[in-house]
Amino acid sequence: MMKHKKIVTLTLAGALTAAMFTPALAVNNTETILSTPLISQQEEVTVEYTRTIGVVQEVDVQAQNILVKNEQTEIQFNLDEKTWLIDGEKGTAIDLADLKGKEVVVAHSMAMTRSLPPQSYAYAVVTKGEVTPNYAIIEAVEAGKDGAVRLTTSNGGMWVTVAEKADMKPLATKNIVTLEDLKPGAQVILYYDIVALSYPGQAYTDRVVLLKPAEEPIAEEPVAEERLEMVGIRQAASELGLDVAWDHEGQTVTLSKEGYKATISVGSAKYGYTKLVEKDGKQTEIIADALAEQAPELRDGRTYVPKSMLEALKQQMQ
Repeated sequence: MMKHKKIVTLTLAGALTAAMFTPALAVNNTETILSTPLISQQEEVTVEYTRTIGVVQEVDVQAQNILVKNEQTEIQFNLDEKTWLIDGEKGTAIDLADLKGKEVVVAHSMAMTRSLPPQSYAYAVVTKGEVTPNYAIIEAVEAGKDGAVRLTTSNGGMWVTVAEKADMKPLATKNIVTLEDLKPGAQVILYYDIVALSYPGQAYTDRVVLLKPAEEPIAEEPVAEERLEMVGIRQAASELGLDVAWDHEGQTVTLSKEGYKATISVGSAKYGYTKLVEKDGKQTEIIADALAEQAPELRDGRTYVPKSMLEALKQQMQ
């Protein structure tokens, strides 16, 4: 089974080239489709594709390509492990070898060689049943009437209403899929043929295959806040021989000792201090500010300061 491993910024430009006509009220044979950007893992890749409907004439499993032909053209489509290969009738994956003789809808690159037959890269190959399977990337989702939801695709150029009780299934899992899984960025197959001639074009479907759910944003690990060891200021000050005065109204602690005084405020890492030093045989008062690693905190009526602050106080008193 081949499937996409990752989708990044994707731009779709589609032109239907088929040997068949669409029903009344359907879009004409040439339509331009552009999707909104999808960004994943900080990568940005722009991919344009056109859509061709035809019958698979040849399959080369070893070279990983198929030859598709309709009344207008014959194209060789090259595949890789990222290409979706889908049985559109069953809504399941299909082997490359089983595509031969099947009518398919191919989403392929706008770039095409000038060889005979021309060659292009296929992003998705879906076998066609009674109702056309339309590959799309959901750009927006809105609540509709009667429990339905309206999907925006094609760069706002298409509205597709999905019925509340639509037949919904995932491609390769047994998970239960609901309307809530239809989120912007999800890749889906929407089954419809008739499109109202309006802008945006409007269609209705009661069947959806979820190829790939929308990528959930990667939750960033919360950065653990480094907590410093905190100590009670009264006991610490006593060990340093400092007197402690508490101003409840100003939430301020004053530490003092002969020739030294520091004023510390709860909630502020900045504090001021003064000290007397002897210089040239005279006593000089130094007034300075300092910054603690963490602001003092009030816990159960007691003031706590970072342990590192005590080392700073010791040095200041020297």
